[in-house]
Amino acid sequence: MTDQVVAEAESLGKVYGQGGNTVVALDGVSARFRRGEFTAVMGPSGSGKSTFTHCLAGLDTPSSGRARIGGIDLGSLSERELTRLRRERVGFVFQSFNLLPTLTAWENVVLPLSMSGREPDAAWAERIVGAMGLADRLDHRPAQLSGGQQQRVACARALITRPELVVADEPTGNLDSRSGARLLDLLRLCAHEWDQTVLMVTHDPVAAGYADRVLFLADGRLVDSMDQPTADRVLDRMRRFDAGQEVR
Repeated sequence: MTDQVVAEAESLGKVYGQGGNTVVALDGVSARFRRGEFTAVMGPSGSGKSTFTHCLAGLDTPSSGRARIGGIDLGSLSERELTRLRRERVGFVFQSFNLLPTLTAWENVVLPLSMSGREPDAAWAERIVGAMGLADRLDHRPAQLSGGQQQRVACARALITRPELVVADEPTGNLDSRSGARLLDLLRLCAHEWDQTVLMVTHDPVAAGYADRVLFLADGRLVDSMDQPTADRVLDRMRRFDAGQEVR
C-alpha cells in the first residue's frame, strides 16, 4: 500500500425525492482510498453503502460534495468524459454477473476494450486469466460455467483495462462459501500484488475480514472505521448497530 490517494469522497450527499417525500441517502460522507488498499463498506440495510460507492465511481450523481478519481472531479466532466473515465479507470463487479450470454468467456472479458476499439495487453490478459483460473474456460459461454466461474469472468472483465479503482458491490452475494472465498482472495491479490484500489460493499463479516479496513455507514453517515478487521470484530460491531449503538 502507498500513500497515493486514488479516489476521494468529500462531503458527499445524496437526496432522493422532493418536498415532504425526500430521502437522505448520504449525509456528508468523506473518505480517501489509497493505491494498493482493500476497503470494505458495511452498514445496516438502507445505510447508503451502495449509493456511496456508486457516487464515488461515477455511476450516480451526488446532490452535494465532490467525488474524485485520480484527482479528477467527476462533477466537472461531461457525460461522454465520465463514460470514458468509468470505462478506462474504474472496474466494476456486481452481485449479478452481468455477462452477455451470446459471448464466450474471453469475449466477455475483453468487452470493455472492444467497445473502445482497443486490443488487450497480451501479458496482462494472460496474467489475470491465469489468476482467475479461467485459462481452460475461455471458449465457454456463461451458461456453460458455474456461478463462481462466471463471477471470475466478471472480475477479469473489470481488470482487463488495468483500472485504478475496482468497485465490487456484494460480489459474493450469489456464490457459495468456497467460490466466495476464492473471489475474495482474488480481490485481495488485486490490491496487495497488483497495487489496485479495491472498494467492496458487503453485508458479510467474513467477506469484510479479507479487507485492510472497514468503513461503517448508518443513516447515510460514516460512523466508524476499523483497520485490520477480522470477521469476529466486524460481527461484534454490526451487532452494536442492531442494538442502536451506531456511533463510537
